[in-house]
Amino acid sequence: MLTLLPAQVSWLSEHPAAWLFVAMLGERLGVPLVVMPLMLAAGAMVAVNPASLWLVLMAAAVPCLIGDAIWYELGRWKGRSVISTVCRITFVPDSLEQKAYKGLDRYRGVSLLWVKWVPGVAHLAPPVAGAAKISRFRFHVYNGIGSLLWIGLTLAAGVLSVQTFEWLRHFLQSAKWTLGLIVVSSVVIGIYGWWRRKQSRQARG
Repeated sequence: MLTLLPAQVSWLSEHPAAWLFVAMLGERLGVPLVVMPLMLAAGAMVAVNPASLWLVLMAAAVPCLIGDAIWYELGRWKGRSVISTVCRITFVPDSLEQKAYKGLDRYRGVSLLWVKWVPGVAHLAPPVAGAAKISRFRFHVYNGIGSLLWIGLTLAAGVLSVQTFEWLRHFLQSAKWTLGLIVVSSVVIGIYGWWRRKQSRQARG
């Protein structure tokens, strides 16, 4: 088990909750960030320092629930216009946007239990729940359970992976390149999503 961390990435070990909080909040608000590798790394940090479990869990869960709650309330307030905004900033294809509109009258929010695992749809679900006038209690219960399952299982995967493969040593030794790759991947995903949405619009036109 890895117990010592290189000095050049001490900021990563000393402030894991801070960068996880910021990354998760940005991702839930619509910034095209790839947070899964960061959550796996956070799980690996927990494997190294089990005492940090609750801090890391809260650093992931609180911004996730805050971001979702913001989009839910905006969805209740502005309805379809907010759904359209989310689709634009997260580059969700028009076809999915139209399906969301058609399903508003029968949407009951059960998908919030598993939707975090579906890219694109995960961002669309909170404003759709708001626009569909799902009760706040129902939304926060379903979304809370689904979010905690998603976060908990991802962190657990990070813990198990580092215990099995001890990949954290390699991650830390090349931290700058790894984090740079995450940023580049996020940009590429954002550009690809924009291109898909543009293609979808051209096909419809």
